[in-house]
Amino acid sequence: MRKWLSYTIDIVLILIIGVLGYVQISMLVTRDRNFGVPSAFGRSFLYVLTDSMDDEPNHSIWKGCGIIIEKVDPKDLRPSTPIYDERGNVIDYEKDGDVVTFFLDSYGKPDTHRLVSKNYDAESATYVLETMGDRPDIHAVMGKERWTEDKLIGRVVHHSEALGNLLVIASPEAAASKGQTAWLLPVALISMIAIIGGITAFDIIKSGRVKRKEEEKEMERLLVEAGIDPNDEAAVEAFKAKEEFKREYKERFEEEKEKAKEEARRIYEEEKRKALKEMEKERRKGE
Repeated sequence: MRKWLSYTIDIVLILIIGVLGYVQISMLVTRDRNFGVPSAFGRSFLYVLTDSMDDEPNHSIWKGCGIIIEKVDPKDLRPSTPIYDERGNVIDYEKDGDVVTFFLDSYGKPDTHRLVSKNYDAESATYVLETMGDRPDIHAVMGKERWTEDKLIGRVVHHSEALGNLLVIASPEAAASKGQTAWLLPVALISMIAIIGGITAFDIIKSGRVKRKEEEKEMERLLVEAGIDPNDEAAVEAFKAKEEFKREYKERFEEEKEKAKEEARRIYEEEKRKALKEMEKERRKGE
């Protein structure tokens, strides 16, 4: 039962290490083709650095929270509903459109704002999108960002402060923004490896003890069968030396036997290859 429990723990820990390793590698590989935004399991994770989306009544996305971004086709994005004045001019937008992350050329970094319009340009066969921050004082000054679909990173599907705190300890970029160092993945990997190493070492020590006990019992049995008094130290030592010699001789004999088998198999395979080559030559001559 304990052996199976040990095997189960080893398998679980190895799977955890595999997942953590995959996440780390995936984040490093994907960032180069995703405007510097790492992703894992088809999702990207970012730490919000500004409060341009923190419209106080709605409190949509605030500085310091984490966001999860999914890849999406631009045609599936939903823009916000326009708000018109009495003359039919657009004066603002409802906060009901998708929040998207995109690469803003003028900023030189990814940005996350709410989609307010989406138009298909037939000439370039691409969507042209416009976004704004939710904070009225921000979008009143900055206005709209206009960009094309090739800059789209994805749609925000989740945000929370807990995720932001997790990213600070797991993501080098998020940690650097707060003057810290990400430590979660390295520490988790090292911890898992240390646990597996500890369990393995314990199993080896335990197996060694069990083996020694079995050897001691076997020696006691042999001493009884040989009629040697256990209290006669000289006789016991001489008997043990004799049994040790027999054991070593047997082991060497088995090793030599295995080597002879391997050599015989090698010679057989070599002769077989030669025979097949000769047969192939004969066949080609016949053609």
